[in-house]
This record gives sequence, C-alpha cells and structure tokens, in this order.
Amino acid sequence: MRHGLALLTAALAAFHAAPAAARIPPPPKACAAAEYPREAVRYELEGITTLRYRLAADGRVSEAQVASSSGWALLDDAAIRTIRSCRFTPAEAARAQGAALPVQYVWRLNGGGVLRPHLVPGSCPASGRFAAFQPYENASSGPDGVKVRFLVDGAGQARGVKLEGASLPPESAAALVSYVESCRFGFDPAVKGERTDTAYGRVLFR
Repeated sequence: MRHGLALLTAALAAFHAAPAAARIPPPPKACAAAEYPREAVRYELEGITTLRYRLAADGRVSEAQVASSSGWALLDDAAIRTIRSCRFTPAEAARAQGAALPVQYVWRLNGGGVLRPHLVPGSCPASGRFAAFQPYENASSGPDGVKVRFLVDGAGQARGVKLEGASLPPESAAALVSYVESCRFGFDPAVKGERTDTAYGRVLFR
C-alpha cells in the first residue's frame, strides 16, 4: 500500500488562453503549502483539480470555484482551502484586473503502480434496485449511478464504503452501501506485484 507516502505537486500556472493580465502565477510565499488529506491518502485517491479564483483589491482570494474536478471531493476541497489561504499584494491584485485566474493542483502518491482488488465475477447479489457494480469506473455520480470508494478486508469484503458526490436519502444510501458490501473482491494469484486494499467504482441503478 502507498498510504503515508503522499506527494503533492501544486502547479500554479495559468492557461495559455488566459488574457495577459491573468497570467500571474502566485509567488512561492503567497500560499500555504497544500496538504494531502489523510483520508485521501488512506483511500489512495489521486487526480488533478483545476480552480478559478479572483482577487480582492487587498490581495485576498475573494472567490474560488472548481473548474475541473479531480473526481474526489476530498481533493477538490483541499485545493479550495489552499488557494483561499493565499495572500497576494494589492499590486498583484491590481494587475489581475478582476480576471478569473486558473490554478491547478496535481494530487499524486509516491510509489509505482499497485494491484487493486478485482471484483469476483458474479459475486454481487441480484437486486431490484441496483443493476451492477462497475469496478474502477471513474465517472461522477449521476442519475444512472453512484461513485463509491472503499477498502477491502482480508475476507474480500468492502469496508468503509463512502459515496462520492451523491446525496441520497439515508435508507437509499444504506442500501447502496450494503449492496457493495455484499460483493466480493480478490486478487489473481498468478499476477505478482505490490497489492493494496483500496478500491472504487460505480453502482448502477436499475
């Protein structure tokens, strides 16, 4: 497993298409160091968060929004917290001319590729509510299904199931978690390599 070996690259750079006034990367001392959320490290979440932010006249970040999500709320929220901690000078704010400035945070973990648990074929039970579990499908939650992340214990059962970007009634959320926990996961013994206990995917609705 790679948790505990977090490496964050915060690439503070403007898009080439941005107006000249917006091409002002923050000076190194303008922002606090970004911190990889502990829960994101434990679940081995990675991705790239792109934000757009504006500066107030006194150099504070007055507005910050996610322009392109990493796919994980934990990482996007950490990026928002980090950019809001930045303090620019009034001169830098004046040069920005009120433009929406881009900033990108690249969330990557140290260590090479690892083997994640695979879904044991046919292990998810038939359900009148859920059609299937799609392992390692990274699409966002939507009307057709919900993205989840979880850990897999030694018996091949999902634990610590977390719904991503979905607001379901408590009963529906509990049923979805139970469905994922009823599936089984494992490794192909013929495939060698470092293994991890983290997994994710989407539960599809009927």
